[in-house]
Amino acid sequence: MKKHLFSVLAFLSISSIFAVPSINPGDLPVGFASVAPKNETGITVSTKQELVSALAKGGLIYLNGTIDVSEGCLPNEAGGSTPALDSFVKENTNGAYKTYSEFQAAYAAGCKSSTKDNSSSSPESKLGSTLWKLNKAYGVKIKLNLKSDTTLIGLNDAVIKGGTIQISSVSNVIVRNITIQDGYDPFPHHEKNDGFNAQWDNIAIIGSKNVWIDHCTLEDTMLYKNVTISGGGKEKWQTYDGLCDITKGSSNVVVSYCFFKNHDKTMLIGNSTSDTGSSITVHHNRFLNCGQRLPMAALANMHIFNNSYERDKNAYYKQNASIALRGANYTVIAENNYFGGGVGYCITSSDGSKGKCYISGNVFKSRSEGSKSVSTQSAKPFTPDYDYRLDEAKDIPAILESEAGSGATVIFDGKDM
Repeated sequence: MKKHLFSVLAFLSISSIFAVPSINPGDLPVGFASVAPKNETGITVSTKQELVSALAKGGLIYLNGTIDVSEGCLPNEAGGSTPALDSFVKENTNGAYKTYSEFQAAYAAGCKSSTKDNSSSSPESKLGSTLWKLNKAYGVKIKLNLKSDTTLIGLNDAVIKGGTIQISSVSNVIVRNITIQDGYDPFPHHEKNDGFNAQWDNIAIIGSKNVWIDHCTLEDTMLYKNVTISGGGKEKWQTYDGLCDITKGSSNVVVSYCFFKNHDKTMLIGNSTSDTGSSITVHHNRFLNCGQRLPMAALANMHIFNNSYERDKNAYYKQNASIALRGANYTVIAENNYFGGGVGYCITSSDGSKGKCYISGNVFKSRSEGSKSVSTQSAKPFTPDYDYRLDEAKDIPAILESEAGSGATVIFDGKDM
């Protein structure tokens, strides 16, 4: 397993030469993911059509430039509309609603605070079935489905906007060096006493294994609006779900050197306390102005180290929890993470969880230091089966300010791409 350490040292030596971080398509991750980068020339794409065609074949794919996966349906403000989105609604409701705003107002007005539209097969509201029809049709439009043995790398500040990367029931998948914005859901369903909630993630890892997400920037560019429900009350029209969720039996996943920005429910690891997934490494990621789930974790063998949790004057979402543990089956090692000022509930439990947690070397600058309602132990509950080197927690903010996120230079055979 020493090849993982050599990969990181090589990366660091390359990075020191250039003004911006550098990556190589042949790099290997530090962590549980055992991936095999594609050793081939690869194909470069710059449009949605080219990207979808390339993803259907797999292999090594370079993304150049900005792709609007929504094809003009992504609005400038949350809950707003565009001509393309209006046309989408009209087409998929057979003309019953001529604009998005018309449907949005009608659906919201048909929901009470107690309405449960969670199930697409048995929604409670009058327009619940229509809402789910629109939601599913929109999902078909914005899903980017990655097959096994796919490596997707961004060039020249590559951006995917208005889409959702789906890594479902596959293996050996790598996504690196891409800004992924606004996994936006214009058709959120109503949940009892929790407003309207979105369906799509920027990245969704579902029932997959050996996946590496690296040097990506994941962010929202909009907030959310309030809409009027039955009886005249106001509730949130939330158009975002997660930034990077790892669920339904996913195992051997690494998320490294990513920049998570301006989001509420950011990273879910395990969609329930009975999820069978395991072996997840989350290291050297920067979380800025994120409210909770950084991550929320319920699985066995989760190694969370050298991450930075920060807030600044632009923070919008209330900071509810950073590393949040739930259930009784988790085993977690949390090492040398940096929790900055204003970051509350640094290592906490959402349900009085009784799993195994080891914490060491963390720096707490927040109002809620250390663990809260979490039982910790003096010995590591498992031994990672890879070599890794810990940076000092106090140094992590400076390291990640320059290293985390997209925009790296891609080096292949000693040449810039």
